[in-house]
Amino acid sequence: MTTESKATVTNDDVKPLSGPEMLERATEGFNLFQDGRFRESLTLFQSLAAMDPTEAYFQTALGACHLALEDLDLAESYFNRAIELDPSDLTPFVNRGEVHLRLGKVHEAARDFNHAVGLDPEGQDPLSARARMLAAAALESAEESPSSESDGAA
Repeated sequence: MTTESKATVTNDDVKPLSGPEMLERATEGFNLFQDGRFRESLTLFQSLAAMDPTEAYFQTALGACHLALEDLDLAESYFNRAIELDPSDLTPFVNRGEVHLRLGKVHEAARDFNHAVGLDPEGQDPLSARARMLAAAALESAEESPSSESDGAA
């Protein structure tokens, strides 16, 4: 996340936040999420995303909240938006892969996990180790269930 707000959208009830204030609120939202307070975290990140809809981290955080709350379609849409905004961040790819796994879209999940691994070929980000493990599990699952490729296709 950047420390400077790219945009501050306000309404009559909310004063604009500075970059450092937004970072502080994002940290608060992350801590709420870590504490399992997903609805509170969601509310906070909704507010931040309204103030700066172009910040990919806020979109990823919203997706993570919805994933934790089992709102898989909403989670996927937020991860898609985060990827549009910052295709170099592996986090929304890993999280979207988890959504695909939960929906039984094993091949799509494997693609997302492999893409995340490709974004961190040196394995510097701990999340890429998780992506490697999930990619292997997804591919193993796909080999066991060849019909899963057509599942979820519209």
